Amino acid sequence: MQTIYINKKSGFTLVEMSVSLAVFTIVLFIATSTFLSVVNTDRKSQSVRIATDNLNLTIEDMARRIKTGSNYSCGGNPGVADCSVAQSVLALDDQTGTRIMYKRGQGSSAIVGGVVASGCGSASYGATQGCILRSDGGGVFLSATSPEIDITDLNFFVVGSGSYASGDRIQPTVVVSIDGMLGDLSVTKTAFKMQTAITQRQYDH
Repeated sequence: MQTIYINKKSGFTLVEMSVSLAVFTIVLFIATSTFLSVVNTDRKSQSVRIATDNLNLTIEDMARRIKTGSNYSCGGNPGVADCSVAQSVLALDDQTGTRIMYKRGQGSSAIVGGVVASGCGSASYGATQGCILRSDGGGVFLSATSPEIDITDLNFFVVGSGSYASGDRIQPTVVVSIDGMLGDLSVTKTAFKMQTAITQRQYDH
């Protein structure tokens, strides 16, 4: 009697192949989406961190100049002037005696001197984007904040700007209030509000 051997070759059916490919595609899609989300989050975080560092440097520079300065004036007026109502411009004499001014600029147009608002002086700024402008005397303004920051509101309050001899018994103090957005402004925006009080360091006499 002759023995017949049957060679059975096992393999995947078309249905099994389709199901396996579908499962693999779904897993790959989820993994890729997660990776891209992590990369995007890291990029946004880095952008916000860079903007925050720049804003901190701007505020620290402003605080140093105000602390060591004198003859504060709200509204950019000559001489000294208090203001209990918010003003968008602050003028003062820094420690070298140079008359400097802070104000808000808006847009990408050229920076114009004077008290009225003007552009931020760079095409990197959006049409409605704001910045902090600072003059170092002579009416020449420069942007003190980077394009990663959108300054939506900038206000100053001043008390005690008069001298002790004039009867003012309050140490000169400037309150700075800033609203804005941080980060890559074309992708994400992180709103912030900050307020700080800065007192003149020298004796009021």
